[in-house]
Amino acid sequence: MMDGKPSQPVEFTRVLHVPTLQNNFLSCLYLARHKHIIIHIDSEQMDFSLNGKSLFCASIRLDNCTVLSGLSEPLSESANWVSTLPLTPCLWHHRCCHHNLAHITKMQNDALVTGMTFAASHTPDIVCEPCLAGKMHSNPFPSSPSCSTKPLELVHSDLHGPLPVATCEGYHYWITFLDDVTPY
Repeated sequence: MMDGKPSQPVEFTRVLHVPTLQNNFLSCLYLARHKHIIIHIDSEQMDFSLNGKSLFCASIRLDNCTVLSGLSEPLSESANWVSTLPLTPCLWHHRCCHHNLAHITKMQNDALVTGMTFAASHTPDIVCEPCLAGKMHSNPFPSSPSCSTKPLELVHSDLHGPLPVATCEGYHYWITFLDDVTPY
């Protein structure tokens, strides 16, 4: 709805998701320069139109920020990844948590994932070091002469880091704690 009249949906593409950002930003210059949208601004609102047809409008608040009129309906069934790397089966294998390459190829061949494409000139690399490391077996550890009998009497811990990429919250390490008596 726009000004009490039904309007057609407007789909925004090339959107970046920034989880810690508290407000959404819309680049008016990008819309004008690259999408040829005409923007009319007066003291109360901004109107966005294309080929003489009004697409959407935004009311201007007292703090000189604008709020888009209408309803925002995110498409919950879609997600996209952005990469400057060539889209190879190996890249998709890494993106999908080292899932089986045959299943990755099946997802692409059966068009089960929107936008999943492979660069034509790349053949999949059969050797994936993280997958090999995860499948390695280790020799049993020697038995310990002491045995804990109460919870929290002996706690095993493992610290990993610093990781090269921070989490969404900005962390570079992870740690685990495992009680020797209980499975917690």
